Amino acid sequence: MAGYLSSRKLTNVKGRISYITNEKKQENIIDYHNTTDSEFWKILAKENQERHETVKAGGKCCEARELIIGIPQNSNVTAQQLCDNFKNKYGVECTCAIHQNNKNGIVNRHCHLIFSERQKLNTPEVTEEKRATRTYYYDEKGRKCKKADAVKTVKKGTLLQKGLTRNFADKNEFFKSQKFIYECKELFLNNLLKIEWSFENEKLNKELSEKHIGKNNPKAIYIQQNNELKAIIKDVCKASDFVIAKERGMALKELKKGYNIKDFSAINYEENKHKVYSFVKEMQSLYKSRIKNEIKGYNYINQDVNLLHEEDYTFKPVQAQIISDYESQTKTRNKFKVIEFLKEKLSNMFKRIEKLIDIQNLLYIDPKNRIEIYQDKRNHAIHIKDGSGDYIREKERNEHDFEM
Repeated sequence: MAGYLSSRKLTNVKGRISYITNEKKQENIIDYHNTTDSEFWKILAKENQERHETVKAGGKCCEARELIIGIPQNSNVTAQQLCDNFKNKYGVECTCAIHQNNKNGIVNRHCHLIFSERQKLNTPEVTEEKRATRTYYYDEKGRKCKKADAVKTVKKGTLLQKGLTRNFADKNEFFKSQKFIYECKELFLNNLLKIEWSFENEKLNKELSEKHIGKNNPKAIYIQQNNELKAIIKDVCKASDFVIAKERGMALKELKKGYNIKDFSAINYEENKHKVYSFVKEMQSLYKSRIKNEIKGYNYINQDVNLLHEEDYTFKPVQAQIISDYESQTKTRNKFKVIEFLKEKLSNMFKRIEKLIDIQNLLYIDPKNRIEIYQDKRNHAIHIKDGSGDYIREKERNEHDFEM
C-alpha cells in the first residue's frame, strides 16, 4: 500500500476521529497527533450542518475531509510531521492517526489525516436575523410578480434568515479538486516519505492497471491473459528503466513507439503478446551486456586503486599515469586523495551492480541463465560465474577502452 493516497469526504467528523483513535477498534495505533482540540471539531461539525441546512443543498453535509496515505514499513515519519506539513501548506487544522495491521503476512502501515475545509476566524462574525418587511409574491420561476400570477407567497414577518454566529470562513473549494490530490502526493509521497511519484508515472500506471474480472464474465479468460501480459510489461519496464539509467517510464514509451503499440486492451492481446515477448528478449540481451560492462569498468578502477597502493618504486610511472587519467575528475594530483575518490566511486558502482543482479527476476531471465558474481577477497575484483559453475576472470588492465 506504500505510495497510495486517496481522499474522501466525512459526514460525521467527530465519529470518524473517535473511530481512528479507538484502540479497541484498531489493530495497532502507531502514533496520533491533533493540531487543535476536540472542541474545535465539535464546533466545526455544528456550523457545517447549520450552513448546509440554510442553503438547502440537499444530500448529506460534508463536515470535513480525510486523506488515507500508504506509508513504507521502514519509515520513521510521525503523525505530527504529517500534520505540520499539511497545516503549514494549507493553513487549516488537522488530526492524524498512523495505523499498522498485518494481513496475510503483509504489513499494511498507513495514516488517516482528517482536515477542516474551513479556516477558523480570529473574531466570530454575527449574522443578524432577517424577516420579510412586506408580503412578496413569486412566479413559477422564482421571480417577484403580481399577486394574481403568484404560485408562492411569503407573508410579511416571515423569517428569511436565522441569526447565526460564524466561527469559520467559507469552504476552500480547492480541496475538492484533483489538483489538490496531486499536490498532496507531491507533498507527502515525494517530499516527506521519499517515495518516487510523478503525474506522468501515475498516468503510465493507470495504462497498465489490471482490469477487474466480474463474476460469470464470458471474456474472463481473455481479460486474465491480458492482465498477466500487463504484469510482465510493468516488471520488465521497471527493470529496464534502471538498466538503461533513464527516467522512469521511458522504457514503456520506447516499447510502444518501437513496436507500434497503441494500447494494451484485451482485444489486442494476440498482437501485443508477440511484440512484448520480443521486447523482453531485447531487454534481457541489453541487461547482460550492461552488467558485463559495469563489472569490467569496476575491475579496471579497482585495479587502479590496487596499483596506487603499491609502494615499490618501479610502479611510480604507472601511478603517475593513473593520477593523470583521473585528474579531470579529482582536480588533484595527491595520490591519497585520488585513492579516496576512486574508493567512493567503486562503492557506488558496487551498489549498482548488486541492484542489477537483484532485478533479474523482473526481466524474467530463466534461473539457469541468471548471472552470479563473486568478489575476490584478495584484490576485491568482481568475477562472473559461467554456466559450468566456474568464474570468468577479467584480463589485466592495459587501456581505458571500457564502456561506462
